[in-house]
Amino acid sequence: MNDSDIPKSPDDFSKTTPNIDKADWGKTSYKHPAQPPSEDWGNTVANVQREDLDFFGKTFIPGEDIPKTPDWGITQANIQLPNDNFSGKQDDYGDRGAADYGATTPYFRLPEAERIKYENVPLTPTQEAAKQKEEQKQKGGVPPWLWVSGGLTAMFLFAVIILVLVYLIFIPNRGFEQRVIKAPAGSSILVDGAFWGFSSGNDIILPTLKAGEKKKVEIKHLSYVCDSHEIEGKDGVKPEPIIARCKQVPPPPPDKCVNIKAGAYDTAEKCANEALDRLPPEFSVDDLLRAMNLYIIQFASGRFDIPPRNLTFLERAAGYMKKLPSSVVVEVGGHTDSAGNDNSNQTLSDNRAKAVREALIRFGIRPEMLTVRGYGESQPKATNETEDGKFQNRRIEYKAVKK
Repeated sequence: MNDSDIPKSPDDFSKTTPNIDKADWGKTSYKHPAQPPSEDWGNTVANVQREDLDFFGKTFIPGEDIPKTPDWGITQANIQLPNDNFSGKQDDYGDRGAADYGATTPYFRLPEAERIKYENVPLTPTQEAAKQKEEQKQKGGVPPWLWVSGGLTAMFLFAVIILVLVYLIFIPNRGFEQRVIKAPAGSSILVDGAFWGFSSGNDIILPTLKAGEKKKVEIKHLSYVCDSHEIEGKDGVKPEPIIARCKQVPPPPPDKCVNIKAGAYDTAEKCANEALDRLPPEFSVDDLLRAMNLYIIQFASGRFDIPPRNLTFLERAAGYMKKLPSSVVVEVGGHTDSAGNDNSNQTLSDNRAKAVREALIRFGIRPEMLTVRGYGESQPKATNETEDGKFQNRRIEYKAVKK
């Protein structure tokens, strides 16, 4: 820009205006084009697109020519003033004023006092609640809702305690409790046929039993047989505990030991010995005789003498029989198949039973503990139509006649 293009100032600096027209000092011009008549104001648009210019897409005020280069430094909407001409003071704008010298923005700045007034806008209720929550979180401690919950819980527990005390003091006891001891673990306790609870091997309490009535208490277990008990209690009075009296029952023999094939003496012997091994420490006479009845003595056809190989089992069985109570009496019964006539079969069965009794006596069994009886072919165990059936019918069978 040349100095000749800048208008000279009049003598009165108080009337100086930027960018004055040299021809008329009293009027100020901002290089705007002449305005249209007032009657055309309604047809005037603020901004139009000048599509015939190289500056396509830029907006100019209507009627304005492309500004000349010398005018760019004078007539701009946003003019950048030198720092020494900037009218603002650092104190007016806070700490940011000094750093912003020389920066031109489309926004104006407020003095610091006004800016702070507009910045301190009151918080909304949601913002206020979030602020309080964050302050409480930073402070730590127990939140109010937890105190309220704890208080309500304490009041509830106190009320429950009071009700229990009132019940115990003022309401008379109804019914009675029955204790069962020494029941095998896993036993089911039944009262009058109704399930009442399980025993875990410890004492079990049967609560709230109705007084004044006789009740039957049963103990059920797969591996034990237990005696039943009758009780009759009184209101609020604890009766003597029930002591379970149970005996272990050995499991039933497997299928291979029930239907033994003809000539399978080894299988019968193995099944009988395994049954003796499974006897509980306190076995009953029925448990022992159930195992002994699995054994089949290999008598020769028409004979009653015992083969030596069968004496081994009889000797072992006699050892268990010695542990039975002295009051026990066992019958040794002889049986045959249907081959031959009835009389000969009857005589043969009597002799075979006597032979077994004598063998057991030789192994230490008291004679008065054993009786004999021959049944011939009158009580078959299986059908006589097959060889397997006849094999099982030719047997010695033990039965307790007195326990």
